[in-house]
Amino acid sequence: MTIRPATPADQAALLALHRAVAQDPNGIARMPDEITDAYIASLLNLQPPVGLQRVVTDEAGELMGEIHGERYRLRIFTHILTGITVVVHPRHQGRGIGKALFSQFLRDVRQTFPDIRRVELEARATNEASLRLYESLGFEREGVYRNKTRNRDGSFVDSVAMALTFTESDRYSR
Repeated sequence: MTIRPATPADQAALLALHRAVAQDPNGIARMPDEITDAYIASLLNLQPPVGLQRVVTDEAGELMGEIHGERYRLRIFTHILTGITVVVHPRHQGRGIGKALFSQFLRDVRQTFPDIRRVELEARATNEASLRLYESLGFEREGVYRNKTRNRDGSFVDSVAMALTFTESDRYSR
């Protein structure tokens, strides 16, 4: 497995990956029809200093997963990387690929953005596998947004706000 920055050559594979993951109604927040070429192109722009994106490929070069996040544009929040989204193709889930990708992403965040002190994300309260993954990486539950996420069937589910905070000593232990 290889973890690397995404490139424009990955656009078609990223589109297919995100659409495959979006088929699961409990997966990522975007619906399949919201995964457009324009959306994928916007992800490819998440490069420093705006944000960070990484992909993971298998030995044959097939895209298995992707992760991205971006900085807030307001100066008072530039120490935060937010909007973290991680996707792993359904046929590769449950094999540690997401954890490896996320772990490398966090190392790259610390190296690329030494001023980032906080990484934020949200997860459905019903997505226990994701919550366990994030907690295993050091994220803490900070709160619950009641009925924030509308499911495809029209029902609502809570979203869990989570964050990983880097301490001053983390900056020097890269």
